[in-house]
Amino acid sequence: METVKFRVNPLLFFVLGLLLALVGFYFQISYVALLFFGIIAIAICYDYPIVGVLGILGSYTLLPDILSMIAIIGIFGLNLFRKITAKEKVYQVHSYETIAYVYFVLMCIATFTSIMVMGSFRDLAIHTVGILAMTTILDLGREKENFHRMVVILSFMTTLLALYGIYQYFAGVEILDEWVDTSTNSFIKARVYSVFGNPNIFAEILVMLSPLTVGLFWSTKRDGVRLFYLGLFAVQIIALFMTMSRGGWISIAFGAVVFLFFVKKRLLLLSIPAGVVGLYLLPASFLSRFMTIFNLADSSTSYRFKIWEVTGEVIRDHFLVGVGLGHQPFKYTFETYIRTMPIFHAHNSYIEIFAELGIVGFVLFVLFIVSIFALLIQYGIKSENSYRRIMAAALLASFSGMLLHGMFENIFYMMKITTTFWILLGLSYTLVQKEKRERQVALEKRRETLDGR
Repeated sequence: METVKFRVNPLLFFVLGLLLALVGFYFQISYVALLFFGIIAIAICYDYPIVGVLGILGSYTLLPDILSMIAIIGIFGLNLFRKITAKEKVYQVHSYETIAYVYFVLMCIATFTSIMVMGSFRDLAIHTVGILAMTTILDLGREKENFHRMVVILSFMTTLLALYGIYQYFAGVEILDEWVDTSTNSFIKARVYSVFGNPNIFAEILVMLSPLTVGLFWSTKRDGVRLFYLGLFAVQIIALFMTMSRGGWISIAFGAVVFLFFVKKRLLLLSIPAGVVGLYLLPASFLSRFMTIFNLADSSTSYRFKIWEVTGEVIRDHFLVGVGLGHQPFKYTFETYIRTMPIFHAHNSYIEIFAELGIVGFVLFVLFIVSIFALLIQYGIKSENSYRRIMAAALLASFSGMLLHGMFENIFYMMKITTTFWILLGLSYTLVQKEKRERQVALEKRRETLDGR
């Protein structure tokens, strides 16, 4: 672990004292304290931007959306300002990142061509912040150990969310009518949601981030550390079960299959009997909830089928370019087809994207996702570095679980879920960048050896 040495500029203390005096003269003392800590934080993040990034990764799910957005924009801007003043290379776009920026440009176009332009700006702002988070992670992840630090922080943050969810299960939380069909799920006493206000959203976060903890567990060679990460993962899985999200359960199982396929194929043979035994060991309430997947009389299931049917009509009538980016144009258009279903999204990411962006956007999104998987396989799974192989498999499991869960929910509706997608993408591109650089160095050495002969 590298030692961090802070440089102190005497001029900073003069400016800090002057600002504190002025603020203290005009405002309450609480504002002085806030300004003091704010200036200290800015000074630290200016010299060591990784500190700011780690702070954001550890808190973006806990903060209100607007504060998370301000923090991400602030760290990006501060890092950019530092690079300009230090005359370093500003952010570089590599060829494999191009499709992400092309997709973002398409979202910008879909905002200005939307049937509700101002409504689309909300989602464009969220994706913009996500792009900034991805870019900052990619820029700082190049430095030694930073990638690992970011993954560890995300694992700790996910565990903290899970612990709060487990507390809710035993303390008791209100179950809203729209979360469960009480006629077929009367046995459900709680559905935990941690800080997200909805158990399905909490399940999405756990599906997307818990594979990173598995990657940390699998990649470490120290038994004590491995046991520690196993404990963190156990807490996260327990919380996922307590969300009672059937889509979340299926998605994490799919993510586990993907991870094992790339890391230890032989264990896949054990997964089937282990899954069967696990079903028998589940408490009756969890097993009953799982079995309602096959009950078409369940109101949440039939409700989704009706939404998908109407969304199909929206797609048919806006096939080429869609209704515009975001849930507001979709909601407005959807309710012109049926006024008895005041929904916010299609409860399926794929038809939602098709409805919002049309066939052009849908095809580009599919290509975007395929490119992520192709890069992680080519430059992660096929790497000679064992840590990189394992973390690439963990990221593939995260994206796989997310995409399967996207069949039941819209993964680009909530700010925290959307930001998590771009964070995972930033980590993926960081792995790719490291591997490509090492392969290039190895190739140059090989050439030098051949030339020397």
